[in-house]
Amino acid sequence: MDDLETVFSLNNWPGHLSYLLIAISYWLTNMFWLRLLAVVGLSFEILYFWLSGGDLRTGMGWDIIFISINLYQMYRLVRDRLSLRLPEPDRELLRSVLTGLDDAQIARLLNAGELCEIAKGMTLTEENQPLEKLFFICAGRVRVTITGREVTHLEKGNFVGEVAFLTERAATATVIAESAVRALVFETGRLNEFFRNEAEVAGLIYQLLGRELAYKMKASNTRFSTAKRQSRSRKRPDLEVNA
Repeated sequence: MDDLETVFSLNNWPGHLSYLLIAISYWLTNMFWLRLLAVVGLSFEILYFWLSGGDLRTGMGWDIIFISINLYQMYRLVRDRLSLRLPEPDRELLRSVLTGLDDAQIARLLNAGELCEIAKGMTLTEENQPLEKLFFICAGRVRVTITGREVTHLEKGNFVGEVAFLTERAATATVIAESAVRALVFETGRLNEFFRNEAEVAGLIYQLLGRELAYKMKASNTRFSTAKRQSRSRKRPDLEVNA
């Protein structure tokens, strides 16, 4: 009983709070809040050491080092957020599509590419031709054709060239701007280099590209099945007449 009272004594509460905050910080994915909680937790640990008595200067000294490291990293995060701004016209679109990334991460991703204005009628990709670019449409509309047949249209929020990017092969479709298009254009070599230093951003982008590719394949299969059924229905009356 005495031991339990000692564990939960007033002098030990800063220690409990310290370790609780540090434990919670391990669960956070937002780097700024993780580091902030770690700083607060380590500060309470220093208070706990001071109240405990004895020579605990070694532990307190290391806590001060850890706090200094986290404060410096927080300064860098705040500096990046203040210096890296999302473009006003595309801010909400980028946030909605790139859910899971904060503004600073999105801004660094933008720096790996270039916002381009693409005139109506210009070709973004050409079927069976090498493609070393990945497009993200911010505004406008493009037409997608395969073997000369129109298969779909893409608008803001869609990627163009994701198959070639993921497979490192030629483009699988021809894509032409149906209107003036504003797009974020990535050179694949530069984007891959960026991904090597930004694993979290890379993981999210690959997930988005994979989901979009799966959606496009499903839509393509649906259109193919519909066209096939319509073709069969047109042929039936001819067969009845010949009979």
